[in-house]
Amino acid sequence: MSKRITKKILPLLLCFPLVACSAGGNSKEGIKPNVDIPKESISENSKVQPEKTMSETTMDEAIKMFENKESGILYFGFEKCPWCKEAKPILKEVAEKEGMTIHYVKTRGKKLERLYSDEQKEKIQQYISEYMSENDEGVLTLYVPLVLVVKDGKVLSGHEGTVDGHDAHERKMTEKEAKTVKKIYKKMINSYMDALSSDSNSKTESANNSAKSNACDESDVCTNGDAREED
Repeated sequence: MSKRITKKILPLLLCFPLVACSAGGNSKEGIKPNVDIPKESISENSKVQPEKTMSETTMDEAIKMFENKESGILYFGFEKCPWCKEAKPILKEVAEKEGMTIHYVKTRGKKLERLYSDEQKEKIQQYISEYMSENDEGVLTLYVPLVLVVKDGKVLSGHEGTVDGHDAHERKMTEKEAKTVKKIYKKMINSYMDALSSDSNSKTESANNSAKSNACDESDVCTNGDAREED
């Protein structure tokens, strides 16, 4: 999914009037969130019970996901962000249906205070800069809601905001717009599941080949792993 398609939010420090909130501040008309989740919940085996669909995590844990080359789906947002209020339930619904955990990084508190430091922003920026935008002052900013699919410490796809032309300060999404967002989230989650499945199949195939290389057939003719391959 291209970055241009997904950018529909307000900046971290400033809130844009059209599609999202800024996680860093509340200067214009937007706000952005941070997700807080336990380290053990960040793994390739992200299937969970519905009540655990949204698992809060800290910005530090999100950073470690990248540093430790882990996999998962990150959602950055906060409770009072108007775009998040509409996007989060849709994401949760899709995740519950697929049995996936969403690691929720809450970027702002109840008083709209930022929940991450400049140092943390600098660290995570090196991994997600492609999904950040410059604010009015030209500062690279984290806009929310932001959903990122991470595989082995790399972002496979991301989506910011909701849809073009949606100003959450003025109106709620139409049914058609909500369906578009749902379709985007579903595609992202399915692509993540496919990536995990592909990894699992590759590991199984590798294990089978390894076993074959150390075994003999019924005629006591041994293979060395390079003798033959199965298409």
